[in-house]
Amino acid sequence: MIFYILYRIGFLLANILSLKLAYSLAKRVSDFQYILATKDREAVVQNLGIITKKDAKECRKLARKVFRNFGLYLVDFFRMANLSKKDIRKRVKVEGIENIDGALKQNRGGIILTCHIGNWEMGGVVMAMLGYDVSAVALNHKHKNINDFFIKQREEKGLKVIPINHIMKRCVSALRRKGFLALAGDRDFTNNGEIMDFFGMPTSIPKGPAMFALKTDSPVIPGFFIRRDTFNYSLIFDRPIDLKETPGMGREEIIKEANKKFVASMEKYIRAYPDQWLVFRKFWETPVDASVL
Repeated sequence: MIFYILYRIGFLLANILSLKLAYSLAKRVSDFQYILATKDREAVVQNLGIITKKDAKECRKLARKVFRNFGLYLVDFFRMANLSKKDIRKRVKVEGIENIDGALKQNRGGIILTCHIGNWEMGGVVMAMLGYDVSAVALNHKHKNINDFFIKQREEKGLKVIPINHIMKRCVSALRRKGFLALAGDRDFTNNGEIMDFFGMPTSIPKGPAMFALKTDSPVIPGFFIRRDTFNYSLIFDRPIDLKETPGMGREEIIKEANKKFVASMEKYIRAYPDQWLVFRKFWETPVDASVL
């Protein structure tokens, strides 16, 4: 209940204050969170050490930015119901939209492969507001009030939410009606992923994007909603990755080869914007050189 109350307070403040003041307050609160949340802070520092190969001092500076960017992310999430097309025209630079429209011209939808960087939630909402049929898979929160609040925020502007416990039927349905399905490819929540190198260290990468692509003959389009500065974003769509049944290759081999391309795409953006990768747990449990951390 306490978390629901805190979210409601955050929602109220984010929508009462101007965007500039809301962002300023979020940064101050995030600085306190950085100091108090020692376990989360050390997890972020370790992740950044692996991604950037920088020393402890530099990683701690970056970690503070990660916390601040998460505060800004929450402000935007709380304000999404009031997002307008005018805001999108003013604040969002769209790049590579031809990669989305190209799938539609082929009478297909597509899988938007993203990760927990920038503001992935807002990216789906912006796509929906631009007129695209977009569904996104989301985890259920264990508290019903919070879960209902999160779903309402996501669906207010037309984004369709697919709970992870209904993933198979509804994801396939979204793609077969020529819609777009947004999936985060950097977290394996099913414990059924594939162990692959991610920034040179083994971790479990979800098979879902590749499996759905093969099942529905849908292209996989890497898409990322990146913060350019405090107030503005870029919505970037890279070139589609097509998966095809190939003679002499089994499905598992096709999926593995596709995942290598997916990992490379995610690494590209996380490496470019490490302070926007909003993961607050130790992503790699394998011990690393303490001198780096």
